[in-house]
This record gives sequence, C-alpha cells and structure tokens, in this order.
Amino acid sequence: MTPAANWLALCAALAAGEACGFATSRFAALWPVAALSLGMALLALYAAGARGMRFAVALSAGLVLSLHVAHGRNEAIADATWRNPGGPFTRVFRVDGEARASQERDGVRWTSFPASTGPLKVRVVFPLPAGENVPLPGESWECAGWLSRPKDGSETKRRMLWVKGKGTYARRIASGKRGAFAARLAAIRSDLSRRMGIGLDESRAAADLNRAILLGERSRLSKQDRDAFVAAGTIHVFAISGLHVMLVAGALSFVLSLLGVPARAAGAAVAPILWLYVAMTGFSPSAVRAAAMASICNLAPVFWRRPDGLVAWSLTFLAVYALDPAKLYDTGCALSFAVMLGLVFWGRFTAEFVKNRILAAIVTSLAAWAVGTPIAAHAFGRVTPGGIMANLALIPAAGVSVKAALAGIVASLFSDRLAAHANNFAALVADAMSGLSRAVARIPGANMEVAPWSVAACIAWYAALALLLAFLRSALSRRRRTI
Repeated sequence: MTPAANWLALCAALAAGEACGFATSRFAALWPVAALSLGMALLALYAAGARGMRFAVALSAGLVLSLHVAHGRNEAIADATWRNPGGPFTRVFRVDGEARASQERDGVRWTSFPASTGPLKVRVVFPLPAGENVPLPGESWECAGWLSRPKDGSETKRRMLWVKGKGTYARRIASGKRGAFAARLAAIRSDLSRRMGIGLDESRAAADLNRAILLGERSRLSKQDRDAFVAAGTIHVFAISGLHVMLVAGALSFVLSLLGVPARAAGAAVAPILWLYVAMTGFSPSAVRAAAMASICNLAPVFWRRPDGLVAWSLTFLAVYALDPAKLYDTGCALSFAVMLGLVFWGRFTAEFVKNRILAAIVTSLAAWAVGTPIAAHAFGRVTPGGIMANLALIPAAGVSVKAALAGIVASLFSDRLAAHANNFAALVADAMSGLSRAVARIPGANMEVAPWSVAACIAWYAALALLLAFLRSALSRRRRTI
C-alpha cells in the first residue's frame, strides 16, 4: 500500500469501528467486556506476527470508544425516563454555544442553548424572566425539565429539554463558574467586535456581516442575508474554517517575520495563537480541524519534517474522532473533513497538471462542491449547483474581507480614522458578497431540494469521484510522457 492509502485505511478503520459500536449501542453496557476481549485478541494476533496490526488496533479502539460513549448516553437517558418515573430530569448542564432568545412577551423571553451532560447532548429550552442575562458559553446551569424523544429515532441527535410545567426550573450556577480564562476570552471577543464596528455606526448590518465573517457570529446575520447565502450554497464563508485560519496564520507569520523571528520558530509561535482564535470563536468543528492541521504543518519544520497535507489531515481525523466518537454523526464535522480531503487530493492534481490559474480555481471550486454535495444531500436534502460559480468570487472576496477586518483591528490600536477606512472597505466587500449570493439564489436551478440521498448513493458518488481523479491523472500522465 502507498503511504496515502495507509493513512486513509487507518482513518477508515477507526471510523468503521465507531460506526459498528454505535450500531450495537443496545449492548453498550458490555463495553468493558468488549475492551478486554479485543485486547486479548490483539495480543494474540501480535504474538502470531499478524500483519496490519495498526488497522486492527484502530478498529478495536473505535468500537470500544463508541460503546463507552453510547453507554454513558444510555445511562443518562435511563435516569431521565424509567429510573425517574413522574419527575423532571434534573442535571447541571454546561452551555456549549451561543444562546437564542425570542422577543419578549408578557415579561418572558423563551430562550434556548446547546448543552451537554457527559456524552448526552441536549438543547435546553426555558422561559427567561425579563431583565435576566442570557446564558453565556462556558457557564453552568442547573435545569429540571422533560427530555424529548428524537424525531427520527436516532440516539446521536441533540435532544430537547423542555423546562416547562410543574417542578421544572433553570437557574444559573454563578456567573463566576465560567473561569478566568473563559471570561478573558469573552472580553477579548467583545473588544474585537467593538473595534470591527468603528466607523460603521450608521450601518449596523454591514458591521454585523464583518463580525460574522471574521468571528463566526452568524446569529448577527439578518434572515434575508442568511437565506440568500444558504440558497446560493455559500453560507460556509461564515464558518470559521481553513480560509480564516490560513489568513490569520499568514498575518501572524508576516508580523513575526518583520520582527526577525526565524521561520522555524515562527511556526511554533503561531500555533498557540491560532488555538486562542479558535477558542474565542467557539471551537466549531471546522475551526478545530483547520487549526489542528495548520499546527501540525507549522510544527513539522521544528522536527525537521516536510509539511504534508494528507498526514496533517489524517492525524487530525484520528485525534478528533478518538476524543469524541459522537462527532461521527456531526454533519458540520463530516463536511469539513470531507471537503478538506477532496481539496488535498484535487489540489495535488491541479498543482501537477493545471498551470492556468483561472482553470485551477474553477477545478478547485468544482472539487469542493462535488465532495460536499453527498453529505449536504444526505443530511439536508439540498443540492446547490449555483455554489460552483458563486464560490469562485466569494472565497477570494471573503479572504479580502477577512484581511481588511484584521487591518481594521490593528489600525484601531493607533487611529480610529484608519480603522474606519479599513472597516468600511471590509463592509463594502461583504455587502458585495451578499448581493452576489442573492443574485445567484434567484437563478433557476441554483438551489434544488431533493430526496435525501442514501448512504449507498453517497458511497457511489465518492467512488465515481475517485475513479475520475485516477482516470484524469493516468490520461494526463500518458499524454505528458508522449509529448
């Protein structure tokens, strides 16, 4: 097997083990027996000199890890149902993301926030009295409510915890529980958000677009803008991902080079700052994946290694899914890894065979769309052909907007006037992106609703893409040798 095939097979073995574990979650209580049995079997195989031990270890680890997670989730669900007859489910929940609040009616706002208690993920929905602050990420809330059943019967989906009725409540367990680090992160994010609004006092919508692109604050987008970007297949520009991490890393490397820091040391210095940026923007799956890959590539020269995108992708995949097997069913995480893997392979192809920059950009955009299509069609029942051409303009535009926003933040340290110019330029680009998305969304066939694709159809699509890439490489290689 080639090195690339080895890495991909190792990742596939871990994912297959986790899928088997979740498929047999009814037996999750037996995970210690499974761990002991598999451990003994692996020792026997090693003693017998069996080949492919690393794949067997990855498969076994995935199976045991997913069974352990499923057992913890099953225990929490049991505590909320048959072990607690007639009473509300009571737990301390950590706020995992931004809270949503409806308009105030009769002195009450219905509020919800994503949370978790161990491996059980829920969205807590409760009435927040007027004047009370909404939950903030990192806080802990003690809640008693009624746990809903998942609509599709899947145990991996986030459930709803309704804090409504007799005996239910939701109360904050002291704001100070967030911790000093979380509080400082929130303060830094708030300060950056303020600086990005300098010079845009009369155009709040433009400032919110800037904040959504650089800080990932999609809750600030208006419904019209969000719908336009979704319909055009370009909503991903607001997800903190490789584009943002690459630009932030580039800006940091440029500053360090001006200060005379050697390239090898600069790579090591950039990594912790990237993770600080990811933490500040909420640890979204795409941001974690991008920061991990960037960190591995930046640290490779420190250990006298050449950066390799596929190795970085594989190590990140193994780490993310080993630490949280439930991510196997997270659509955002799957999209991020799938699109990045497609870009790694198609990027190598375009670098070797496509010398025209415009044609290379078109091929890259088409590849990113093609790799993400099966997951979007399977999860959302939506295909967006309009995103192929729209991304050709929006991805470079998003890069310009992020650079301008970063320039505005730096300029605000010295002059509000300079910051206002940079922020207005960033807002101009963001507004053009919004207009382009609206125009693409109105094109017939740019956004189509389809019946959700089956897993078999998704596998067939990816097999066809792999065969197409292999055929193109073979044909172009033969042509090059002939010439």
